[in-house]
Amino acid sequence: MLRLAGAVVVASACGDNIATKPAGATSASAVFEPTSSGFLVSAWSQIEPGVMIDVYDGAGLVTSVHAEAHADQAVVAISGLEASTTYRVEITGDGGTRTTHTVATAPALDDTRAIRLAVSADLDPQPLFESDLFEQIIATAPEVFVTIGDVPYTDNGPPAMNVATYRERHGALRTAPHVRPWLEAMGVIAIYDDHEFRNDWDAKFVAAEPERYAAAMQVWDEFFPLAATAPIDDRRYRSFRWGANVECFMLDCRRFRSANAALDNADKTMLGAAQKAWFKEALARSTATFKLVFTSVPLDYGIGVDHWAGFTTEREELFAAIKAMGTTGILFLSGDQHYFAAYSHSCGLREFQVGPLARGLGTPGPTGPGVLFRDVRYNFGLLDITADTLTIQGVGPGGVVFYKETFSAEQLAAQLAV
Repeated sequence: MLRLAGAVVVASACGDNIATKPAGATSASAVFEPTSSGFLVSAWSQIEPGVMIDVYDGAGLVTSVHAEAHADQAVVAISGLEASTTYRVEITGDGGTRTTHTVATAPALDDTRAIRLAVSADLDPQPLFESDLFEQIIATAPEVFVTIGDVPYTDNGPPAMNVATYRERHGALRTAPHVRPWLEAMGVIAIYDDHEFRNDWDAKFVAAEPERYAAAMQVWDEFFPLAATAPIDDRRYRSFRWGANVECFMLDCRRFRSANAALDNADKTMLGAAQKAWFKEALARSTATFKLVFTSVPLDYGIGVDHWAGFTTEREELFAAIKAMGTTGILFLSGDQHYFAAYSHSCGLREFQVGPLARGLGTPGPTGPGVLFRDVRYNFGLLDITADTLTIQGVGPGGVVFYKETFSAEQLAAQLAV
């Protein structure tokens, strides 16, 4: 018997913009924002006017939805699903193309079972940066993958400047042969960093290039949908639960930041007043054993001031707030610098820096007492979390586990005596 699931069909993008067609590209898809009851199916095609989406569980067909494409995109919100369940999603284009995805829904809020997440950043689909890392991600079978920026690079060569050219870069990522199996094997939750618009952007670049910025954000929302409607007030920061043990906080470290060159005082902000207030409140009320904070740029020890090292006043304000909360189980995860690192900050909070997935390797920044480990290679972070412990592994090409550390919730807290 056909079991009904709610399905809201929405057209991505707007207006009559014509997408530039990357050479050799036809269609590709991905599944985003899995929750305990549903997910978003994003189907992109340059050759077909619409798609049929069939969702199956182990017992058979759950729901079927047809969606028309607008500006080459169709997004379908599937709801009413069971928690902690693996679904097969069959996407069939009107012209006959077919793609199969596997996606897991999140555990229910009271489910204390062990879970596995993966995280990384910095993905350029050019063959120059190709490795077997995506095969290794698939082999580790995370329930969901979190990307924290620079996915994709839109400012390579002649940089993207308008809707058409931004779509071209995103289309090239979706259709890259070594990337597609990864997107088809798991659900993805994402936030941007800088290269989705332009390198090292801050408030002054938004003011100087408003049309280019608007195009970049429009296309990012098309290819990385967050909900059935566009973000409200450019608010893409958010949190999500993955069972009883984990709550994840996705920070937007670009949209609301002050100019990087501004004086580092109480007026300079990385997060903006509204996001900062939301983060403090959401972190304080979280009932999850472990709280993962995803920041696209590292808290310290990077090169230059395009990360939290240029926003130390606000960073210390956040550290003080976390210390005052007395909450435990907090772990920061960052990207941007193109090498793996383990950090311990002055207040005792821990951070792991991940990436790149596929991009030029970085040069480690300044050292210091909080730099515990660095390794320059393609990598992703793999997190195994139970009701009592969090284990993080650094995994590289060939499946090599080059770093591993396990924590209790009490070990992941600000030190009140510091």
